[in-house]
Amino acid sequence: MAKENLSIQIEYEKKEGGAVLKKLHGRCAELHIPAEIDGLPVIAVAENAFAAEGEAPPAEIGEEKEASLSFVTEPPAETAEGQALRRVFLPDTITEIGAFAFSGCAALERVHLPERLTAVSKRMFDGCGALQEISLPRAVRSIGDYAFYGCERLQELRLPEGVKSIGRYAFYNCRRMEKINIPLAARELNTGLFLNCDSLKHLSFGRCRHISDLISGLNHELQLSIDFPIEGGETKHAELVLPDFQYEYIEDTPARLFHQVNYGTGHIFRQCIGNSEIDFRRYDEIFYLTKREDAAETVLLLAMSRLRYPYRLQEKHREVYLDYLREHLLWAAAYFMEQKEGETLRLFADWGLLTAETTPELIALAQKKGQTAVLSFLMDYQHKTFGATKKKKTFEL
Repeated sequence: MAKENLSIQIEYEKKEGGAVLKKLHGRCAELHIPAEIDGLPVIAVAENAFAAEGEAPPAEIGEEKEASLSFVTEPPAETAEGQALRRVFLPDTITEIGAFAFSGCAALERVHLPERLTAVSKRMFDGCGALQEISLPRAVRSIGDYAFYGCERLQELRLPEGVKSIGRYAFYNCRRMEKINIPLAARELNTGLFLNCDSLKHLSFGRCRHISDLISGLNHELQLSIDFPIEGGETKHAELVLPDFQYEYIEDTPARLFHQVNYGTGHIFRQCIGNSEIDFRRYDEIFYLTKREDAAETVLLLAMSRLRYPYRLQEKHREVYLDYLREHLLWAAAYFMEQKEGETLRLFADWGLLTAETTPELIALAQKKGQTAVLSFLMDYQHKTFGATKKKKTFEL
């Protein structure tokens, strides 16, 4: 038996150059907006066009109904409740989407944005708690205030390289976001961008700008990727691990003051991070603190990041990092094998960490863990570097 279609009406307005979508009347799980209405190209989406103050209930799996669209220039007298909006596909004829356009669409999972869109407007996706991923068009140049506020399931966002400004609290309460980049062109970066982004761990910066301000509210472990311009238009890449830290306020009753007390090394490492400069020398000097206080995985990743991308790394500090790896070589190799990053052992070889004594131990480890590619590399390295293993001669009397 065929499912009954949902009757959806879209209110629009005729303007110079085309049609502007004003309001969605009725709700449906999937919505495809045509490129033309009555012969007019659809050029814009007005403020609050798809917004919902109280979203309709989402359809159960297999119970989604198709939408039967009609277009009106006046709001209809009655609107059926329908099903919660989950997927929206907008035509590439659209160049502008107004503020609050999808605000309150709590079930929205996917939106196809038009390729000529230049701005993600104020609170465009405010409260879209089901939105897990979204691709921003290359033409986007600005992100508005609170644009992704409350997108609690959004895990990663890639900002186009042309983005020049990001508004206040743009990613506020994106609690599951793990990874984001700040483009080279971004010069206007406003306050509170990552407030309550408790899962944010990987931040990439097109240049060293506003970094200290942007991470000021993030006290969990962070991994920063930063490009530094050098002569000739080239760039040097650096990656830094910032350990976590906790804090509390202790009351000084006689003085009627509260003092912040920090626990962990993260606040000390963050003192090396400025808005326009990184104190690499100080960062490397305090490696002994993280060795003493932080988890082994954090220490390993910090050392590896500096050795992989040795921007402004002094030789004496490089040797300190290498000494740490020498002391924990088997454990470090096992860690990267478990992370499916066995190719890292090639770096160990390049850095002179594989010796005639340690290589057989690593071979045994690779055999135990079933790392065929790593095992092949290590055996080949052993043969080429140290020659065939010599067997001890025995004599019978």
